[in-house]
Parts: sequence; structure tokens; C-alpha cells
Amino acid sequence: MFRFSAIEQGLKRTNGFLERSMPIITPTGVILGILLAFLFKPLKPIVTPLFAFLTLVNGMGVSVLDFGRVIRKPKPIFLFMLCAYIVFPLIVTTVAHLLFPSSPDTVAGFILLYAIPTAVVGSVWSGIYDGNAALSLAMLVIGTLLAPIMTPYTVRLLSSSEISMDVSGMMLSLLWMVVIPSVIGIAINAATKGTCTRHAVPCLKPFTKVALLLVIIINSSQVAEELMESLTLACVPQFLTSFAFAFSGYFIAYAVGRIGRLEHKELISMTFASSMKNISAAMVIAIDFFPPGAVLPIIFGIVLQQSTCALSAHILFGRKPEKIDNVKGDKR
Repeated sequence: MFRFSAIEQGLKRTNGFLERSMPIITPTGVILGILLAFLFKPLKPIVTPLFAFLTLVNGMGVSVLDFGRVIRKPKPIFLFMLCAYIVFPLIVTTVAHLLFPSSPDTVAGFILLYAIPTAVVGSVWSGIYDGNAALSLAMLVIGTLLAPIMTPYTVRLLSSSEISMDVSGMMLSLLWMVVIPSVIGIAINAATKGTCTRHAVPCLKPFTKVALLLVIIINSSQVAEELMESLTLACVPQFLTSFAFAFSGYFIAYAVGRIGRLEHKELISMTFASSMKNISAAMVIAIDFFPPGAVLPIIFGIVLQQSTCALSAHILFGRKPEKIDNVKGDKR
């Protein structure tokens, strides 16, 4: 006799396995993207639909009441903006100037990387560690809406460089990747009176991990050629600095959240939203408006972001108990 509950439990166990394996899956995806660039590079057009799917599933776990609670408690959003637009850019600018005083292009690349808005995939990582889904979506939308003003202003102020941004293109991308899927997901949640959160979302979560892996592979394949050309001993300082910035960012955001006394779920969402950057957008801007030397920090950022995220998250938030007892059923 056909039993959907058995399939549901199987998908939950699969999701638990994938979540525990993220520290291994993410660097594997980067390696595959670089080694098999010829195979995955043509798949770039499917990245937007994959992001839309990730946002849709996250939205299905959010109710209108959840968003209401976020609006009534704006402190996490304030701390996110503090980290994203003041703390991180100032730290990166200071350190980059000290380490690369004779390379203003490199400094400008690092500044651009940390002046860019938060990444869509940050909300996915927040979901993996059971963060506040409504807060993650709110910070994603707010960060992207502010980007046309904050990114050029931050870069111009800290690096004396002027950049132009494709505002309409960024807004259209936001519309398809975040706004529309989120609205549809929240509407599904409301129409099913939360039933989808208990059943459909847990069943779809393992597929979001597969989608995330594909995004990592495809994005890595886009910079494989440039990365291979840049692999010289002269680039080791930039690589190590990129790793230090990417890795320490999560701990800085976490510390700010703890000082601000955020609730645990809020702390998780704020940490990922503050630390993960829309590096694809940074790459486009760097190629179009910056000298070639500014592109290298962006390339290293693409290669390192997911791996450092997995490692930092495992250190900061560990393994959720829910991930290893899915076989016992849904306890929410």
C-alpha cells in the first residue's frame, strides 16, 4: 500500500544528511565548478530560476504574522545594516590599505566586495540552521533595495573610485529571485493555513540543497578560467586576505548580534545576512567599471564564500538536534 508518510520521512532523513554534510558539499561544489567549467559554464541562465526556487521554499515557511513580528522588532535589521554598511566596510578598508598600500586596485576590489548587498543564498543558510525565515527575507529585500544608493556611495567614500550600477537590472533580478517567489510562498502558506510548513517544506528542503550545490558549481565555473590564470605565488597574499575577511566576517557579525542581545534565531539570520555578499553582482560591476586588478579579490570571494560559510556556521552554531532525529517524526 502506498504511504506518503514513508516518503516524507525519507526526504527528511535525506535533508538531515545533506545539512550535516554541507561543510563537505560546498567545497566539493567549488572544485567541481573549476574542474568541469566547460560543462557547467553554459548553465548560467538557470541560476536565477534556482535562486527563485530557494526563495519560494523559504517563503512557504513564512506567514504574514511572522513578517508582522519582524516589523515590530526592528533591532536585528538595524544591527544587520550596522554590520553590512559600516562595520565591515571600515574594517576591510583599514586592513586592505595596511596590507596592500601600493596596490589601490586590490584595495578597491575588497571594498567593492564588502559594499555589495547581501546574498540570496544567505537566507538558505539561515534556514539550514533554523534561523528566522521572515527576518532573513526582510533583510535580503532591504539590503538589495538600498544597494543602488549604498554601494556606489560606500565605494566612492572609502576608495575614491566612482562606479555606476545597473539599477534597473538589479531591481529586476531582485523581483524574479526574491520578491515574486517570496510573495507566492507566503501566499501558499496562508492558503494552506500553515500545513505546507509542516509537510511540503520539509519534503522540499533536500531539493533546495541540490539547487544550492548547482548554484555553487555554476558560479564557480564562471570564474574558473580567470582563477587558473591568477594562480601564481604573487596572488597568495590576496587569497589569504580574502579567506581571512570571509571567515572572520561571520564571527564579527555574531559578536555584534550577541552584544545587541538578539534572540538565537535572529542572531542566526543576522549573521548570515551580514556576512554573505552578492558576489555575482560584485563581479559584474568590477569587470565593467574597475581596473583588472580589482577583479582578483572578487574571484577569490566567489571561490571561498560558500566554504568559509559552511566552516564558520559549523563552529558558531554546530549541529542542530533536529537534524539527527528526523526519523522520529516532525516535532514542530
